[in-house]
Amino acid sequence: MSQIDSTEARLNTHEQICAERYKGIETRMDNIETRMDSISADVKDLKVTNDRQFNEIKSMLGNAKDEKFKTMVASTATVIVALLGMLGYVVTHLPK
Repeated sequence: MSQIDSTEARLNTHEQICAERYKGIETRMDNIETRMDSISADVKDLKVTNDRQFNEIKSMLGNAKDEKFKTMVASTATVIVALLGMLGYVVTHLPK
């Protein structure tokens, strides 16, 4: 076997090994791309879910604020009515 034949055989072997390596690399890259697409979809879903939940929290806080205001008005009205009632009682029972 001549040196040219030996070199050509080694070169062919090298090309085959490199082709297998590149095929493996390409397969890994495809797997990584699939995983990244999955992660991207999960992040988008998480964002949508968080936005929806934050809107629900804002709504609940707004409603609680309204309820708190109503409670304050009702309490204040009760105190005013009680004071007016007491004033009326005092006025009607003053010694003449």
